[in-house]
Amino acid sequence: MPFERSSGTSSAAVPLAIAATLATALTLLSAAARADDIGFYLGGSLGAAEQNYDGDVFDAHGNQTGYKFALGIRPLPIVAAEVSYIDFGRAFSGINYADTNAVGVFALGFLPIPLVDIYGKVGVADWRTDAQSPFLGFHRTGADLAYGAGAGTHWGRFGARIEYERYEVSHSSDMGMASVGLTWTFL
Repeated sequence: MPFERSSGTSSAAVPLAIAATLATALTLLSAAARADDIGFYLGGSLGAAEQNYDGDVFDAHGNQTGYKFALGIRPLPIVAAEVSYIDFGRAFSGINYADTNAVGVFALGFLPIPLVDIYGKVGVADWRTDAQSPFLGFHRTGADLAYGAGAGTHWGRFGARIEYERYEVSHSSDMGMASVGLTWTFL
């Protein structure tokens, strides 16, 4: 017969060998990809910033375009530290407006999933709000809790991420940013 099996080879051995070879190749590719995102990195993001100030304090709100720059270090595949500058844009209400920006310090924790980064972050944001209206102007500063979550991937030393961050700014009922960004690992 033209399709006879040789003795000692089972029909399950060939698919098992293929599966083992694919698993080994994916593990090696994942390890190579992970090696490229370990170290210092720079990042930039652009997104939708949401600001809603307490009406008792100052009537301004809105969804604007915000941006963020980050410098971080990822010493291990599951942990990173990041310093970022965030500009939330300008919130309006009639002729009132408020500009808020912040410098944040974050700890990031990553799930150990190959080929994709799923992470959570928590930290402190040192914020500053400059608000103006025809009859009132004030400047407020403070440091409050900031937290978020995101996902990303890497192609060599370059990566992309999406994330959502919340900021507990004391005079705001809602402060957050959903963004899309790029990173570059350089050391």
